[in-house]
Amino acid sequence: MVFQGTLQSWANMEETQSFFETPFDFLVDGFKATSSSIFWFRLFKHEVTAISGSAARNVFFQERTLNLYEGFQVLIGTIPTDLDPHVLSGIYKRLNIIQKPESLASKVFSKHVTFRMIIRAVSSHDIAENDAMVSRLKYFYDIIDSPGKPMLGPLSWIPGFAMAQKLWASTSVYRIFNNAVHERKYAKIKRDDTLQQLLDARESWQCIVGFMMGLPIAGARSTGTIGSWVLIFLSYEEHWYLTVRKEVQALISMYEPTTTTTTESFSGESIFHSLSAIPLEGWESLTPQLDLCIRETLRRAQPHTAVRRNTGPELTIADYEIPSGAFVVYPFSDTLLNPATYPNPLKWDPARHSSTSQENFIGWGGGKHMCKGQRLAKLTMKLVVAYTLMRFDLAAVDGREVRAEPIPDWNDFLTCRPQEGCSINFSERRGWND
Repeated sequence: MVFQGTLQSWANMEETQSFFETPFDFLVDGFKATSSSIFWFRLFKHEVTAISGSAARNVFFQERTLNLYEGFQVLIGTIPTDLDPHVLSGIYKRLNIIQKPESLASKVFSKHVTFRMIIRAVSSHDIAENDAMVSRLKYFYDIIDSPGKPMLGPLSWIPGFAMAQKLWASTSVYRIFNNAVHERKYAKIKRDDTLQQLLDARESWQCIVGFMMGLPIAGARSTGTIGSWVLIFLSYEEHWYLTVRKEVQALISMYEPTTTTTTESFSGESIFHSLSAIPLEGWESLTPQLDLCIRETLRRAQPHTAVRRNTGPELTIADYEIPSGAFVVYPFSDTLLNPATYPNPLKWDPARHSSTSQENFIGWGGGKHMCKGQRLAKLTMKLVVAYTLMRFDLAAVDGREVRAEPIPDWNDFLTCRPQEGCSINFSERRGWND
């Protein structure tokens, strides 16, 4: 087989454990050890090809037979088989639902806030209004999104306890959403929510449940992580911190001109209502500086390794044949931390995106595999970051004099914590112009 006959392999069974613990280092070491831009290794009972370079990246994102969902299901084990989470029929008609005041909590940015906002936007009113149900879903999604390591030795083909937990959590999530669809359909009660919209559009039961299951994955991890890092970077970069705050203030003044004129009108509730008055097109077209910050944070703090499975015939990547059924992984760091594309790549610099060609930007995916929930994710981040900047003054603290911005840990692919501890101090502002 050409796949094994000429393509260099790397890592034995024990070494492949580090793919789950330190995936960034594992892939960097693999490319260095093989002195190649492409190599293969065995994971569980599967053969996996790791690729890098612009030519291989273009094939990876453009080739239709490289299936995201089968790759995700088998190697990561989070989305139940036969469910199709990528259907987004009409969801963007409902993005304004998360602008309502009750959708935001009167506290600092957290993953719980973004998760609740996304549940409200993509599922049902009854689930979103049930605090206990949302908490249960968050618990299950945290299990689903956790790493799952294979067993060692002759039983390496067995996924192990962590994968069994994922299956249990996925099944539990399925039951919650399946019950919600069943109750709505047979209770003959209509509500103004996404579930009703999908039912009215006569989408299949499987499609509706799969859709509601798939979208919160982003809320459980990526949206909350990137949003948190936006605030961390802003707390270290005063110029951008003040720039984004002024932009949000100007946006509020455009749609609520009387709100920002008096100190007496300043409160958490007034901020809620002011942000709610801004229409969707305002958030999407009138926040260019915040867009730059989100874009740069996606580049700097997104330790993603994309996984695909070749569901078609043999596929050529970088002169090597990838067999049907084999897996391919591409680390986003190959592009996003590449100094040839982004000079001084470890520096958080939003201004680079105002002058640099965006052709190679893959923060939202690329080619035929763009993130279909990016508008929802961006709106969620913008709302909570805007609220936080309007209500609080931010200051970076880490128990000593702060000298440099923190460095995201690219091996921590779930939460991307800083390599060294850091915190943000939130001081409540006294007025709109304070």
